[in-house]
Amino acid sequence: AVVSTQSTGAQVPRYANDAIHLMGLEGFTGNWDDLGQLLQQENFLVFVNGGKKPTPRQIFIFERAVLFSKPAPPKKPLQSRKMSISPSPKYSYKCHYPLSQLGLTRFVQDDTNSVQFQLSVFKKDQRNACESFIIQSASTAVRDRWVERIESLLFSQFTILKSRAASNIL
Repeated sequence: AVVSTQSTGAQVPRYANDAIHLMGLEGFTGNWDDLGQLLQQENFLVFVNGGKKPTPRQIFIFERAVLFSKPAPPKKPLQSRKMSISPSPKYSYKCHYPLSQLGLTRFVQDDTNSVQFQLSVFKKDQRNACESFIIQSASTAVRDRWVERIESLLFSQFTILKSRAASNIL
């Protein structure tokens, strides 16, 4: 019981930090309930469709979707006599994709030491287009944490869909 209390206690600051970042998101007009619970967020450099120049993105992963946003330029901290107060982070919504449209590649170019992973989005439209995002993290630990979370979510979705398909056959 002590171990589970300690691990839960260690998660509280992370959840609070994630919530602060989510509160700074502007421009999302969709239904938050469709995304599910916020699971984690992080700042990455993102290469879109094989582009050579990365763009900074704050990425939020929810139970049912991945959301991309653009960090706003940082504002100067507010100064008071005794301390400096940093303003809350701000982000502009760019796009989001349901997990059902995602594919994941753990290692880019089979490099296990790389800090990059790839998300492919298979759009359900007339063109059956696919977008590719090479996501560069700050470290292999961040990459691994995100890849493991996304793999787990995708596997859970697969299991649910498989059981639904099996029940329809019976």
